[in-house]
Amino acid sequence: MTDHLALISELLLLVILGALLFRVLWLRMEIKRQKEAFEQEVRELEERRDFLEDAGDRLLELKKALELEQEKSNRLLRNILPERVIKDLQEKGESLPERYEKTAVFFADIVNFTGIVPNLEPEELLVELNDIFGTFDEIFARYNCERIKTVGDAYMAAAGLHKCEGNPCSNILMAALEARAALQERNSRADKRKWVMRFGVNAGPVIGGIVGREKYIYDIFGDTVNMASRIEHLSEAMKINVSEKVVREVDSQFDFEYRGKFLVRGRGEVELYFLNGVKEL
Repeated sequence: MTDHLALISELLLLVILGALLFRVLWLRMEIKRQKEAFEQEVRELEERRDFLEDAGDRLLELKKALELEQEKSNRLLRNILPERVIKDLQEKGESLPERYEKTAVFFADIVNFTGIVPNLEPEELLVELNDIFGTFDEIFARYNCERIKTVGDAYMAAAGLHKCEGNPCSNILMAALEARAALQERNSRADKRKWVMRFGVNAGPVIGGIVGREKYIYDIFGDTVNMASRIEHLSEAMKINVSEKVVREVDSQFDFEYRGKFLVRGRGEVELYFLNGVKEL
């Protein structure tokens, strides 16, 4: 009887030990499975992190590219429209015309342009005009003047519109003198072709605004503009022709040469002057 009980006890102990061993093995397998699952989740998270980092880098690159393209667009717009007009269009979707009471308007065109064009290749002509007008742009910008437009060989600029620092007439005349000097210096270096221009300046009120719906063009209008164009046509080669209005504005600063009275269509006789330079102190 005692032996029988001892055998039963041993069997129960073996069963218990077997169950414990099975439990330990099962736990080890479960721990291993959970560890593998955890490691898989970690790998997936790392992959997602790498993906997000790559996506973040790509988004940053796209943002920089977008900013670069936006700056290019703004730069192109600034070549076509004044800063204030661009701001109005971006913020309001429109820009209303304005009247500017005290402006100075400059015109220049090339003497005998129609006779020169047939002797030039299109590429050569555009290179020459871009070089001349690009130099003019830099000069007029330094004197708070704005290039309004170019039409063929004609160059038009104005002072007193949106950049109102200083006297518009003084600014435009200083720019005109420097533009003429730049063209003279360019001609002195030229081996073959030399460009000769006429210049004209008038002062007075103008109206400025956007023309067009699909293609925006900023332009200025009024008698002051028309008169500036006619004054330029009455000028001579490499001479800066100005109206009496301009002379009255800045007579103490500049040296003018009186030319006399000239008949202008629609205006009768007007007194004109050549601008020789800045008066010496």
